[in-house]
Amino acid sequence: MTTEERVPDVRPRRHRRSSATGPPARPRDLSPRELGFERQPATRWFSPRVLAVTGLHAGVTNVFGSFLDKRELQASRPVEVDRRYAAWDEVWIDYVADTGDGFAATATVATTVARPRLVVAGPDGTRHELPRGDILVLGGDEVYPIASTSGYENRLEGPWRAALPWTDPGPRPPEHPTVYAVPGNHDWYDGLTGFLRQFGQNRWLGGWRSHQTRSYFAVQLPHRWWLWGVDIQSDALIDEPQLDFFTYVADELAQPGDRLVLATAVPSWTHLETEPDAYRNLAYLERALLRPRGIELKLTLAGDQHHYARYTHEGDDNEVGPTHKITSGGGGAFLHPTHQLPSRAAITVDPDDPGDTTEYRLATRYPGPWRSRLLSLAALLLPLRNPSFLVVPGAVSLMGLWAIQFGLRSLDRGPAGFAAAAARWGWTDVAGGIFRNPVSAGALIVLWFALAGFAEAPPWVRRPTLRGAARLLMGGAHLALHVVAVATVTLGAITLAAEAADPFAGTAGSWVFGTVASLFSFAVGGVAGSLVLGLYLAAAIGLPGLRAHANEAFAAARITGWKNFVRLHVAPDGSLTVRAIGIDRSVPRRRWQAVPDGAPTDPHISPRGRPPRPRLVDEVTIR
Repeated sequence: MTTEERVPDVRPRRHRRSSATGPPARPRDLSPRELGFERQPATRWFSPRVLAVTGLHAGVTNVFGSFLDKRELQASRPVEVDRRYAAWDEVWIDYVADTGDGFAATATVATTVARPRLVVAGPDGTRHELPRGDILVLGGDEVYPIASTSGYENRLEGPWRAALPWTDPGPRPPEHPTVYAVPGNHDWYDGLTGFLRQFGQNRWLGGWRSHQTRSYFAVQLPHRWWLWGVDIQSDALIDEPQLDFFTYVADELAQPGDRLVLATAVPSWTHLETEPDAYRNLAYLERALLRPRGIELKLTLAGDQHHYARYTHEGDDNEVGPTHKITSGGGGAFLHPTHQLPSRAAITVDPDDPGDTTEYRLATRYPGPWRSRLLSLAALLLPLRNPSFLVVPGAVSLMGLWAIQFGLRSLDRGPAGFAAAAARWGWTDVAGGIFRNPVSAGALIVLWFALAGFAEAPPWVRRPTLRGAARLLMGGAHLALHVVAVATVTLGAITLAAEAADPFAGTAGSWVFGTVASLFSFAVGGVAGSLVLGLYLAAAIGLPGLRAHANEAFAAARITGWKNFVRLHVAPDGSLTVRAIGIDRSVPRRRWQAVPDGAPTDPHISPRGRPPRPRLVDEVTIR
């Protein structure tokens, strides 16, 4: 048997798409070699490795963000404004954000978006037949946890290419559907290198072709509508070349009375409760560019938060009509809750004008608040959803065991060793042993402040001193739960170890006791500590009034359902209809199959059995 026969080639086939090479080969199975990419699990955010790597990249981005900022360098790229749709009678646009995570959720959304025609039913039972978008807009955080080359290939490009591998040229330009993207914070973790490689070089994403040259873009739509994508670089100030670009568009191409759809990475209007300056970038854009030129910002789209929510300002007699702020980040990443969202957002565009405040009210959210509150209990599944995290509380429990031992030795006045004396100690002795050891007592103080630093104060606590006190209180409650868990596990460990060591004497008994106690404390303590963290997170986000730790609680839960995207339609009458499409359940990884036969435009993969059942969760028309 040859080496080639013993070790099959499992490297992914390259599926580079271009109009010259023809459609890619169809896969015979779901192996990486056939698919051209490796299917990835959903990111385990509580994995120590993921936490370390992501934290490192986030820290570097925050500290050296200005040095990594490639927006200034993009000024050398040509200024391109896509005006090919301006003369069309109508145009369809798909907006998807936070997509490149686990294969199951990403493929579920991608295959739904890629259907030539999508039939959905509204809450009243009305059926809508919606064609696939002529334009696909990716709204940020295209890849998780960091935007590496392999991440783009396996988590984004591969699943979307499998959903729509090829498109036939159309009768008018652009001959193929196009894709535009704005970067989110995770796209910026590599300095935007992977993002610009994927979207700034006229490349293909499956059957969609990119036409942007920078990390921001402008597209002229029919009936005096515009689509702009803004890059806010992790909420940094908008760079001068980007302002020059949009100033050129506003001065030279747009006209007073034109209407704008703005895509940005972060729904800053939802952060105003705790961050009064969160809207400053978009406010400056409105104040400096749009208002002086009479351009009406009718709709703002954002991702970052992995749910759907629409805030609406109904307008008054002096305004054209309602305006909307929509969050739609359900493209593939874990679900974020909706029950903690503020009921209103007061947006100030001109801080020098005390009367320039517009109130937006929360109109629709998906999933609903009670469903969201119920789903928050899934944080209790942290040990099951994040098994590698067990190492962290397991190590803490093990250190607690030996710290308690030294504290307990002061209670034993007889000649018996620790193993024999342990049988006489009760729970209160074990709990008190933590504080009798000066080292462990000092460690508890350090841990208290660390947990207070981790804690997130409720958003309604606004004064800095009160927020600090709230975090200390929450950190103390969290610490108390861990102390109870460590003491309980330690009592069980020394009780079991004392019985195991009883038949032995001397050094052998001590070795048996230490080994059994350590193994028990590490294994059981890992589960107990994870459950304590899950309980703390579930309580912080689930209990009425707290509304804290939304991101951490649902990251621990790793809920892959409740996906969503937005399909927009600029109609022949000039109206813009926004339809939010919800998918309650993602197709599990094991239920996918390859489709070896089919037309070049047919997907390479499909679910076994029932396909995803999308439904209309929101609809609004803007005129």
